[in-house]
Amino acid sequence: MADIKILSIVDYVDHLEIMRDFIKKAGFEIEITEDRDKLLPKSINDYDVFLDYTHGGKLTDEQTESVIKFVAEGKSLVGVHSAAVDKQSPKYIKLLGGKYIGHSDEAPSKVKIIDPIHPITEGMSDFEIVDEIYKLEYEPNSFQTLITSEVQGIVCPVCWIKEYGRGKVTFLSLGHGQKAFENSNFQQLVIRMIKWAVK
Repeated sequence: MADIKILSIVDYVDHLEIMRDFIKKAGFEIEITEDRDKLLPKSINDYDVFLDYTHGGKLTDEQTESVIKFVAEGKSLVGVHSAAVDKQSPKYIKLLGGKYIGHSDEAPSKVKIIDPIHPITEGMSDFEIVDEIYKLEYEPNSFQTLITSEVQGIVCPVCWIKEYGRGKVTFLSLGHGQKAFENSNFQQLVIRMIKWAVK
């Protein structure tokens, strides 16, 4: 997997160093940057995966179209947590699969494995994580749900997969802070999402 190159666009927080570490230990090459112009064709096409962990603010139309083309032509989008927040483009929301509309408090939360045979979740059991659980607006049947949780009695997707053109998209709504990033199940999911996305 050493040949797989990941571009992660973020709004920097210290716990991103935890992600950098566990992704590198898995054998991937990752660049973590706040420079959203890296999403433009002259840069993004050097990578295999775009890992979106932006915290807010819309992408420009040019950046959005570049990401859409990147995936449609056979590369991958791995969205984590805040990737679903504050995206203004309906095209990007459709690409990702949904958008954030609210969340629970950061607290011990139970998540349920819905598909125990998919490569991302194979062999995993339901688990608890200190995190926010997102409420999301999405089109039912537009993706395959792998993990769910409950927010105020409403069952919400936590992890999903979908295809887009010749590429792949996967999203995980977990990942608010350091405690979530230190959770071994969270780390395993992110690594497996990347592996699935580049197969």
